[in-house]
Formats: sequence, C-alpha cells, structure tokens
Amino acid sequence: MFSRLDNYIIKAFIPTFFMCLLIISGIYIIADLLQKLGEFVDMGGDAFGTGMRYYLYLFPVIVFQFFPAITLIAVGIVLVRLSRNREILAMQVAGISLYRILSPVFIITVFMSFASFADQEWIIPRFAERLETLQETSFQDNIYRNLLLEDKENGTFVRIWRYHKKTQTMESVFILGRYENKRKKFTISADEGRWTGNNTWLLSKVIKHVYNEQGKWVAPLEQIDSLEITSTITPAVLGEKKLDPSLLSFEQLKELCKSDSNNPRNRVLFHSRIAYTLTHFVLLLLGIPLVVGFERLSRNLFLRVGLCVFICGIFYALSFVCASLGNLGTIHPILAAWLPHVIFGSVGLLFFDMMSM
Repeated sequence: MFSRLDNYIIKAFIPTFFMCLLIISGIYIIADLLQKLGEFVDMGGDAFGTGMRYYLYLFPVIVFQFFPAITLIAVGIVLVRLSRNREILAMQVAGISLYRILSPVFIITVFMSFASFADQEWIIPRFAERLETLQETSFQDNIYRNLLLEDKENGTFVRIWRYHKKTQTMESVFILGRYENKRKKFTISADEGRWTGNNTWLLSKVIKHVYNEQGKWVAPLEQIDSLEITSTITPAVLGEKKLDPSLLSFEQLKELCKSDSNNPRNRVLFHSRIAYTLTHFVLLLLGIPLVVGFERLSRNLFLRVGLCVFICGIFYALSFVCASLGNLGTIHPILAAWLPHVIFGSVGLLFFDMMSM
C-alpha cells in the first residue's frame, strides 16, 4: 500500500506527465504538419480526414520515442515545484530521507517502462502497415530518408540520407567497403549521387579513405570531383516498399534479424530495443540530482527544467551517433545499443551518490 506521501507525489506527477505529453506531442505534430502543409492543401476536402487518421496512427510512435524524456521532464517539474514550496525540506526535517521521498518517483518509472513496452509491442505494430501505406499514398514526396543497404556482391554497406525517386538522385551518401575478414577496406563520402544506368552511380564531391588489411588508414585521403561506382543497389531496389523495422514488435524484429542476419542495422535495433527498457531509469539517475540534489541549482526553476531537457537531448544525440556507427558496422551492435546507457548510467549513479540526503 502507498502511504499518504506516496499518493501526494503520484497525484502531483500524473497531471504533469499528461501535460508534458500533450505539449511535446503537440509541438512534434505541429512541426510535422507545417512540413506537410503543401500535401494537405493539395488534398482539398480529404485533408482533414486524412490528417486525423495519419496522426492517430503516428501518435503511439511519438509517445514511444519521447516517453523517457517526457517522464524525466514531468518528474523534474514536480520536484522543482516541491522544492520551491519548501515541501522537500519540510519532509527532510521530519526525518524522511530524500531516497524515501524519491521512491514513488522510481515506482512510477517502472509503470512508465511497462506502458512504453506495451505501446511498442502491441499498439505500434497494429497500426504500422496502415501508417506506412498512408505515408506512401498521401504524403509521397518520392523522397526516401535514412536508408541503409548491403551490396553483398561488392562487399559494401551503403548509407543514404535522402533518395529522390523521381530524379533517381541521392544526397549525403556514405559507402563502407570491407575485406573478407570484415575489416574496413575503404570508405567513401559523397555529397550527391546520380543513377546513370548499367548498375552505375555517379558520385560527386567525393572523399575516399583507403585502409590496409589490418584496418589501418593508408594516407593520403583522396578528394575527387566525381566517381563512378558499380552497385547492385539500383533505383528499383531503393524504391521497394519495406516496413520500417522500428515499427515492428520485439518478436518480429527477432525474426528479421534471423532472416537478414548480415544487416547490422537490424541487430543494432534489436539490442537497442532491449536497452530502451532502462532508458527511463538512466535519465532519472542523471536528472534528479541536478533538480534537487545540488543546492546551487535549486534556486532557478528554468535552469533545472532546462537541464532535464538538455540531458535528454545529449542522451538522444549520443544514442543516434552510436546507432549510426553500429549500422555501418564500425562498432559492435551490442556496444552501439548499450554505450549511451553505460555512460549516462555511470555518471548518474555518481551524481546520485553525491546528493545531499
């Protein structure tokens, strides 16, 4: 049974959480709506119905992506409010330790983790296909983003930030070639790529690094205005409709890893899904000490809430960088998934131990 103190903190948290959820989701939806405003105008009378269905399917995805951040920000706001009203100080004077005061926060976090897991496992996969179909039929700008493909015949991985289907051109291309021992053979970065036919792409503004069989870089780097490469990754392959793996359930993702075992992106996503269950706790371990643990920061409301937002931003940025390196095979998928949690969790435990109890 929860004590009166626990109930008080939980009742303060729940409305704050939903307020943060609506605000952050609303900002995301408005930004996405402005980006797709041209497509909605072209739909005419169908725009409202299409928009409602699209954002209804998209909402669980938004919630899953920002669930840990929303939890930390909501907890931060509640604790800041209690701190400003001297309620935390009164509880400590009454002999209640800060650990005991914060215990309902971590209990709430357990429920948040379960809710996030349920969202990804049952709600998102249920609407995944309809969301993908709606995006393709209603908002098809003929641009595919953040593609990662393996050219098995040529032993390369190709990362494409944007692919324009109509013009058959690519933007921000990165190619990783490997020896038979899986070590890097060469890397190619290009600003643009254009399909010329006969399994050939013409890359422009190219920077190429070459490595020996031990994986060591061989100087100098090559800067080339244009470079032709042969690849089995054709416009037909790039235009194939594939369900986004991030929308799959854990079991579906596990099966995808078995069926496409050579693609490191699937394994990174699989391990990231496991690591994600601890994201709420990792962010709280680092965020709570900055909110209530250090007296110098406790005087400024905006500073402490801003620190929570900043921490979330750094964590997501580091996660993106590690995932990108893992997708390209530069680091092991397990390391790519768990490194941000290890770094932030270790720092969080250190800060938590330094708090004045």
